[in-house]
Amino acid sequence: MNSLFLYCGQIAVSLHSYHTSIRMKKVILSILVLMLPVMGLQAQIINKRNKDKISQDIKNGFKTAMDAIKQDTKPSGEHNQWDGYVAPRVGIGVASLPGAGGRPEAAYLFGTYIEAFVTTNLGISFGMDYQHQGANSVRSSVEVPVTDANGKVTGTTVASGKYDYNLNYVNTSYLIHWYPWPYRAVSFYTGLQISRLMTAKAKLHGGSKAEINDEIHEGEVNFPIGASYEWKQWEFDVRYFISPRELASSHKAKNILGNARNMMLSVSVAYRIKIF
Repeated sequence: MNSLFLYCGQIAVSLHSYHTSIRMKKVILSILVLMLPVMGLQAQIINKRNKDKISQDIKNGFKTAMDAIKQDTKPSGEHNQWDGYVAPRVGIGVASLPGAGGRPEAAYLFGTYIEAFVTTNLGISFGMDYQHQGANSVRSSVEVPVTDANGKVTGTTVASGKYDYNLNYVNTSYLIHWYPWPYRAVSFYTGLQISRLMTAKAKLHGGSKAEINDEIHEGEVNFPIGASYEWKQWEFDVRYFISPRELASSHKAKNILGNARNMMLSVSVAYRIKIF
């Protein structure tokens, strides 16, 4: 009998513990459910604070960049030794192909350069730009591919007439700038420009277009000469160059272009930012 009472007591304790466990789980679950809105509110506050901080950091960074771009410069043309500038540049001009005839082509360029002053009136610069050149209405005879209805090349034919030549280069320039008059905003320069051909196309008036990259030299060297004028942070530039190298690299191209060379006269504007 004592054993039976003891067994019943153990069952009662177990049931009490089970119900207590269930109640504890419900309590913990209820607490978690109640905490969810608070946690969500806290996350929103943190996100709002981060959003405000990120927004402020962006504004500060933009202001710093604008302060660096818009500078309180010296009088135009005044430079100290080891002054350094970086300048984005954009320009337009006229290009032609002396030796091939035709009419000049509207040209354009854009890029940037860095200039450092080794003395108060002598600077050196390194620049890169993308440049469009060519010529219009050049009378030529060009061999163009013939394709069938499926686009398969079946042969070639010679198309004679007036062609527009569109040439695009990436240029790297190394220039020496001379400022002959102290505290004057005028400079003269010359140096070396290395060009690499990117695309070259010949388009027959009223007809087909042909890729001619393989027919002309992919690289050339030019000797630009020019002058510039500074006004505050702006620089206005006039530049002329003619390449000493003939364009044609194949016998077929020489029959078409003869001894044609690149020539270009450009005007450009740059915005100079002092970096040291």
